[in-house]
Amino acid sequence: MSLPTDSSFPAINPAMARERFLIRDESWANRFRPNFNHFIITSLEYSRPVIKLPLPPSRTSNHALILLTTGQLTTTVGQHAFTLTAQDLLIVPAMQIFSLIDIPEDARGFMCFFSKELVINSTNDTDFDFLKLTSNPLVPLSDQQTRFIANLLDRLTIEYYDNGAEKTDLIRPYLSALLTEINRAYVSKTPAKTDAGDRLIQRFMDLLTENVRQKRLVSEYADQLNVSPNHLNKVIKAHTGQSPSVWIDERIVLETKVLLFQTDLSVAQIAVEMGFDDQSNFGKLFRKYTGFSPTDFRRMIDLNQF
Repeated sequence: MSLPTDSSFPAINPAMARERFLIRDESWANRFRPNFNHFIITSLEYSRPVIKLPLPPSRTSNHALILLTTGQLTTTVGQHAFTLTAQDLLIVPAMQIFSLIDIPEDARGFMCFFSKELVINSTNDTDFDFLKLTSNPLVPLSDQQTRFIANLLDRLTIEYYDNGAEKTDLIRPYLSALLTEINRAYVSKTPAKTDAGDRLIQRFMDLLTENVRQKRLVSEYADQLNVSPNHLNKVIKAHTGQSPSVWIDERIVLETKVLLFQTDLSVAQIAVEMGFDDQSNFGKLFRKYTGFSPTDFRRMIDLNQF
């Protein structure tokens, strides 16, 4: 697979995901309605049989939502693993790295992908916090919130299968209502970052997401945050249970997995992309956190053995 236009952060759109992640069946033509790269939605029970699970970590070019109404679902977003249960909503912002590990047969709910452009056209460029890369992706819902959001997703599903995403006269207002409902739920469940330690962690995670390919030292992040490396170590470890150096290493490994999967770059080229002059040190770091060499990991992906 060739590199997308943004070679620093390659992302997969729905058309690319279709070719890599799905099993072609007799319903193939009906699943992908016109303009599905901008908007696609389906029920979990309809999508599960054709998804090649588990999916390797990949970066999506569109925003993604998963609502679980019954059962369980296992996924990762960024460096965190989540097990969704009934009335959980998962929000994956565009350009975030995520994977689907398992969708059991009894899982019910919805899966939806929509472009950043469609959001802008539907909401007049409203700045939703839950669509930011460092947002909390998991939002537990009340009974009422689940009903409201499920009803909107159900109506959007009907519209998608009837008309695709070329006609947005109904998709835009329903999507706007959906995002507004989600925003109310998100704000009610997400406490404000008033503690100085919490704010420092958020700023560190923001910088890590943006700069992991250029900066690997705790001291470099401490300088940007105007604190000492010792203070940053103390705060991050006290609040998260692991040091900033481990967070940095884990993010490097995660970005490497994406490049191994979504590009044709050699392992040596990926090492350079991730800021390593020594491919041996790069390989040792990757093996430390995964148990595999980068070459073996790519081979497993190619054989659908991830």
